[in-house]
Amino acid sequence: MTTDALRPLDRLVWDWESRRRSQASRDALRALAHAEPEVARVGAADLGDLVEALIGSSRTPRPAGRGRPERDLAGALFRAALRSGHVHPLVSRALVQALVPGLVGVARRLTWGRGGEWESQGAFFVDAITTAWEVVEEWSGQDRTYAVLDVLSAIRCRLRRRIRRHHDLRLSERLASDDERLPEWATPSGSDVEELARAIDRERRELDAGDAAVLYAHRVLGYSLSEISARSGHSRRFLAAGRDRAARALIA
Repeated sequence: MTTDALRPLDRLVWDWESRRRSQASRDALRALAHAEPEVARVGAADLGDLVEALIGSSRTPRPAGRGRPERDLAGALFRAALRSGHVHPLVSRALVQALVPGLVGVARRLTWGRGGEWESQGAFFVDAITTAWEVVEEWSGQDRTYAVLDVLSAIRCRLRRRIRRHHDLRLSERLASDDERLPEWATPSGSDVEELARAIDRERRELDAGDAAVLYAHRVLGYSLSEISARSGHSRRFLAAGRDRAARALIA
């Protein structure tokens, strides 16, 4: 994790420090404990105490040696707080704070947004926090057996989809750029290869630009799918599917 990535994490912690012992935090804990007996049994005075029960400390990640009973209790508390998150607006904020160690894990698994739209690790982590808040708010009131894992999985999937969309957009732009040069590459000839090139050029408005570019590069220019993959950053399987779609469209 870079210093840049730590800045939004530090801001989140600082914000929580200003809220965790507030009167609103005590009111929220009281309302939550009234709705959820499991929360009441913890004996927390405010949401700051509850978050500490969830992750060991509001400042540090969960200890690696934490035992199964403690993990199960934390999971049950998170589930209860998510289920009754509607009792006070600050409950969602507490849940986001409790998710911080898991968010760092999600960021690492997604290589801090590498290949996506973000200019820095810090920018990616800001969106990870925002996404966490969105999921917690959307799911407030739901009873999920594996609430922590479900929430983190949803966050990871949403961020991964954004990375994938950005990746696909960049690939489409690169391949479409290649496709724009097709008329310059095609030369009049009676060969099958050149006939295919003319067919692609002729039907280009009816074909997906990316699919047409893959078909042209593979069948006309003779590049292997591995070479196209290395150049475009997309998998061979994805490229083969695009090539085949374009071929089918030409003979339809």
